[in-house]
Amino acid sequence: MSISKRQRRLAAKDLQKKPESAFEQVELINLNFVPPGMTRAYSNNRYTVMIFDNAKTTSGKAVQVLIQNHTDTPIANHWSEIQRIKNEIFGKEVMAIEYFPAESELINTDNIYWIFIYPEGVVPKLIR
Repeated sequence: MSISKRQRRLAAKDLQKKPESAFEQVELINLNFVPPGMTRAYSNNRYTVMIFDNAKTTSGKAVQVLIQNHTDTPIANHWSEIQRIKNEIFGKEVMAIEYFPAESELINTDNIYWIFIYPEGVVPKLIR
């Protein structure tokens, strides 16, 4: 781990001791690196949310959302945290699917959680 990454993690741990702040949109033009296809991003003192609005999938285009804790550690209570983040950024009535790839396609170098938001009617809903 480089010194800059270590320093970033230590600073992130200090920020996480404070109450969680609201998400703010990140100006992509101000970033040193923007992954290809990323259309927008949000950040607060705990998480970065990277959004790819036109991700190509086998079911057409979807919104691909990557959520990462600034400390690069697993997100505690990850289901409820990701649900809360999804609600705050995309709305409470938006349905998202968390992605668990086949082992042969697994890339697990960072603690990044992926969710996908498909257009209405693309993903079937449970009937209750």
